[in-house]
Amino acid sequence: AQLHSFSLVSDMSYVNQNVVRLIRALFEVVLKRSWATLSSRSLRLAKMVEQRMWDTINPLWQFSQYINVEILQKLDEKKMTPERLLEMDAKEIGIMIHNTRLGKEIKAYASYIPLLKIETQLQPITRTVLRIKLTITAAFKWSDKIHGTNSQQFWIWIEDPDTDNIYHSEYFIITKKQVKLEEPQTIIFTIPVIEPLANQYYVRAISDRWLGSDTATIISFHNLILPERHMPHTGNC
Repeated sequence: AQLHSFSLVSDMSYVNQNVVRLIRALFEVVLKRSWATLSSRSLRLAKMVEQRMWDTINPLWQFSQYINVEILQKLDEKKMTPERLLEMDAKEIGIMIHNTRLGKEIKAYASYIPLLKIETQLQPITRTVLRIKLTITAAFKWSDKIHGTNSQQFWIWIEDPDTDNIYHSEYFIITKKQVKLEEPQTIIFTIPVIEPLANQYYVRAISDRWLGSDTATIISFHNLILPERHMPHTGNC
């Protein structure tokens, strides 16, 4: 019986590893094809398989080896997301979970979910080319116990919600030092301008490993003025 159980565990581990590889391969394919919705869904599915949890539950369950299950269940009952916990003070959290000693600790774990803050600057180069500058800073606290001692990885892309098209994507790495010192990083690239101009695009920043670690920043084109089209010379005096 023990041998059978061990064999079953090994088989399940093998299946799980290969499923993750297949889903991540699918993610790379759809990302290269610039399909926004399928890219986000396939990456999210890969992370769910890796974490062995649904993305619909509280992201704090990713810390279940550190936070008591009863505490996590209380947070679920109160519908306490990491965002809501960060808006509360430690005393309020402690009272809510009926354990004042743990209030500060729970708030700390909520701040460990890797998130990025992104600011955008737009500059039309021509009527058909737009230069975009992203200034990126960490919006989370670093913990060696949680994040290791090296870096965290994200996928960043620009998408048009109307056409579901990705116009630029890249793999982004933020180091422990950059998080600790709140050092901004800059990414500059160009994308095509498609007329009629959309109302807005989104900048997506999605953690490569963590669930509930997604941000969307709006790029508004409401006040964007494109250069005039150059009329051809007729040669007439």
